[in-house]
Amino acid sequence: MTMHTKPTPGLKGWVKQHKSAAIARGGRPFTAAEVIAESVRHKAGCSRPILARGEIVNSITGEIVTGCLSLSKALDVLRERYGIDTTVRKLIPLLERKGLVERRIAWRMVPMVIVPAAMKPEYRYDAVATGAATGDGLLITIHYGPKDENWVRTLVTPDGLALFALLLKAPAGTIKKSKARDTVRAMVAEGRTQAEIVRLTGMSKQAVSYHTKSISNI
Repeated sequence: MTMHTKPTPGLKGWVKQHKSAAIARGGRPFTAAEVIAESVRHKAGCSRPILARGEIVNSITGEIVTGCLSLSKALDVLRERYGIDTTVRKLIPLLERKGLVERRIAWRMVPMVIVPAAMKPEYRYDAVATGAATGDGLLITIHYGPKDENWVRTLVTPDGLALFALLLKAPAGTIKKSKARDTVRAMVAEGRTQAEIVRLTGMSKQAVSYHTKSISNI
């Protein structure tokens, strides 16, 4: 489930559209104020929301999440707060066993040793968040880098950081459910409708719908 379904207007189409509009006005170029106004209107029509620095969209629930950390940064925080000392290499197998991540092949283009001007793909395995981990709001995987390369990074949400602390300190097999799902479960048990849950909690409609369906499937 995604939060936005409106197709993104292509840049060429956008330029053509506004070039025609400029000709209709007699060929007058945009003023500075018009450039800003049209840019804002174009961004608002895109399929992706306009995000502030540090905000990430959960592709499954549609929620905008802040305070995410890379796996290594998350372990630094756990080390400072709780004295938990481990490494990403040791953490990933644990997350795999819990069904929170899976390894997928990724690549980037690097110079060849013999002919530095030529490029070749360098392959590696990256830990990618599973649908369950993303749906529970624990981990989010983002894609970045050039279009012809496949760079991914898995980020830990604040709820995911709390789960890491529990997994690394509690006995094996202990898993904490996400706070969002617990909240929705409690309100559904009270007989609340999805609209009421959205209004009372401030959660997005997509998130409430997702967690409600997840609860009904348990």
